[in-house]
Amino acid sequence: MIPEAKSICTHKDSSHKPMKPPVFTNVIVTYNSSVDIPALLADLGAHAPASRTIVVDNASPDGTADLVQAAFPDVHLVRNAVNVGYARAVNQGVGLSDSPHVFLLNPDIRIHSGAVFEALQQCLEREPRVAVAGPLQFKDDGKRLQLNFTWSYWTPPAFRLYLRYLKGRELPSSGPLKVAFLNAGCLFIRRSTFDAVGQLNEKYFLYGEEPDLFLKVMRYGFECRLVPGVSVSHAREQSLRTLPLLRRLQFKLRGGLNIADAVIRGVGNIMLDRLTGRMPGRTS
Repeated sequence: MIPEAKSICTHKDSSHKPMKPPVFTNVIVTYNSSVDIPALLADLGAHAPASRTIVVDNASPDGTADLVQAAFPDVHLVRNAVNVGYARAVNQGVGLSDSPHVFLLNPDIRIHSGAVFEALQQCLEREPRVAVAGPLQFKDDGKRLQLNFTWSYWTPPAFRLYLRYLKGRELPSSGPLKVAFLNAGCLFIRRSTFDAVGQLNEKYFLYGEEPDLFLKVMRYGFECRLVPGVSVSHAREQSLRTLPLLRRLQFKLRGGLNIADAVIRGVGNIMLDRLTGRMPGRTS
């Protein structure tokens, strides 16, 4: 059982903040992220200065929260007294937002252009049924950028795009692709839909929340888009690498069980809806 969260919010006002609520709020969950989080927050300041940023720190022992508070006083910082898990921390951050859209980011993401925000926001604003959008994610190995294989490519059109990359062919900057899943490390989400489907499932401490969310999005009649025209860099699982090997293996094993549970339950609910004619509540 996850212990009751005790958190402290630290937040400084700034005359540079917009008078009206921002169009989107950046929500970042950190754990032992002191190496990565400064670069991401600097990117957000440079490329999305009008947005609001909320960082929820899951009791990092490496001083992440102190670093954020000292170096980025305009960030709304939440310090959890214990590690409550990824899903619960995300829900905490989203609950503090006051914008129609939320940009969910892992701390090891790097954003190199403001075009990312514009493209993802336009994707949601053009089509009311589209509730979630994400860019391509590349990993920099020091020699070249490698396209990360994520949940995003489990749909045929997106998988063909990934195969095109493996063959060394240029990736098209085509329009958004309809996909069933996206990677939760970099998601632009319509807040009303996130609330309508029940947010992230807090029974999953780490892993499992991704397929659970997207199967709920599908079940409620909304859609997701992968936007090949924009991209970010994502080192992936940097927080997990700060843990001892045995602990990492435990998380991976438990994560595999969580994913299987989420997929079975999610697909089962969709099939049951179709068999019974049940229509879950919807909102735009």
